[in-house]
Amino acid sequence: MFLKVLTTTFFLFGILLLVAWPFVIGPQPDAELGKNVLADYAVKMAFYILVLSVAWMGAAVCAWLLTRKLRKELAGRRTENMRGLVEGTLKDHGRKQK
Repeated sequence: MFLKVLTTTFFLFGILLLVAWPFVIGPQPDAELGKNVLADYAVKMAFYILVLSVAWMGAAVCAWLLTRKLRKELAGRRTENMRGLVEGTLKDHGRKQK
């Protein structure tokens, strides 16, 4: 359950960051304002892209871990189902022979 919540949280946070991009980053400042202003804008944008990338990578890793966990669980269920099927078939054949 925790992985599902974490995956959903990362995914929704990534969507929120994508939608909020124009409002948080804002328009690029004019070059006339100086290199310091442009450098500050570049750092702000780089940090935003870093956080966005971490959110999407977190969602991808959590989804991958969730898939692995579910695959192992389903493999166990498949084994139990096959065992039950074979045992049931043997019981049915045993009854018919008597």
